[in-house]
Order: sequence, then C-alpha cells, then structure tokens
Amino acid sequence: MLTGIAVNLLRYSEVKPQTHPDFSSVPLRLGSWQGQDLYFSEKTYEVLKADQSLLRNFESPNGRVWLFVAYFGSQKYGSQIHSPKHCLPGSGWKIISKDKTTTDMINQKGNKLQINRFVISNETSQQLMLYWFVTRSGTITNEFGLKLDLVLNSLKRKPTDAAFVRINLPLEPGREEESWEIATDFMNSFVPYINRALGF
Repeated sequence: MLTGIAVNLLRYSEVKPQTHPDFSSVPLRLGSWQGQDLYFSEKTYEVLKADQSLLRNFESPNGRVWLFVAYFGSQKYGSQIHSPKHCLPGSGWKIISKDKTTTDMINQKGNKLQINRFVISNETSQQLMLYWFVTRSGTITNEFGLKLDLVLNSLKRKPTDAAFVRINLPLEPGREEESWEIATDFMNSFVPYINRALGF
C-alpha cells in the first residue's frame, strides 16, 4: 500500500534534489588505509539503476574492507534501492546471523549512527556485512522505514533521493570481534567523508 501511495505521489509531485553527491571527495588514502577503485559489470549497473555509485577496496596493515555506496536521485518506480535481504540469496550468499547495532559514530543529523550487521557466507568464505540507508531525513536501517520516509518526504514536498551504504570484510571463524574492530576503525575514518560526499 505504501509503495502504491508513493508511486502516485512521485508521479504528480516529485521534487528534484538541488545538490548531488561528489564521491570524488571520499579519499583513496586516509591514515593507514589505502584504497583502489573497482567497477561492476555493465549488466550489474543496469540492474542496480543507481544514478551514481562508488565501489572501492581498502586495505590497511590490520585488514581489508570493501566499500559500496549507491545514490538514487529519485526513488520512483523501477529505481528503488535493492534490499540486501533479497539480493544476497540470488547471488549465492546465505545470511548466518543479523542484528542492528548503534555505533559511536554520528550521522548527518547529529545522531548516533545505527546500522545493520550481518554475517553472511557462501561455499568458500564468510564475511561481515554492515549496511544502512541515508535520506534527507537521516539514517534508516529497514526497508519499511525507507518506504515510509519516501511517502513522508513526498507529502512534505522534499526530494526523495536516497543512498545505500554497505561495508564488507572477510570474517574468519571465531574472529567476528576482530573483524568488527577493523570495521569500526574504517567507519570512524570514512563515514564523515561519506556523509559530506552525499550532501544530505
């Protein structure tokens, strides 16, 4: 029902964002972290339907992290953000565990950043996956909240642009806490730059 309301609102009252992300402002090198730009296949970008995206591999003496940020200028029908809960099984990954956690980092609205924390696995490896959504209203961790935010921003005549932020890193059996510390170090360094690059 929310999706139907949002589609009608966007069809007749969509407000375009006045600013757009500048992912080039996210540094490739910061502290002990060294980054490299990566790219999906053209087919993947066609399915993703993001207006802008950033995919990078970062390494430090302590570990490796993959960062993915996708920006959608409008959540009109056909370009909504894809939920990892739906995409993971189709790409061969199983969700082993999932929870939400509140970090000490601050989001663009001055509140503590809440994120999703998943442990995922395929036939050869396990990963720790962290993700969250960012809109003009703040940070959101679930898909229903994202749809509700879309409707509310449409009613308020605000842009309905949004972003998806995902961080993956290798996870050795029994070493989840160590991986979490590496992820926390990365987020402490890069989340402020990601927030500024998105410009919400």
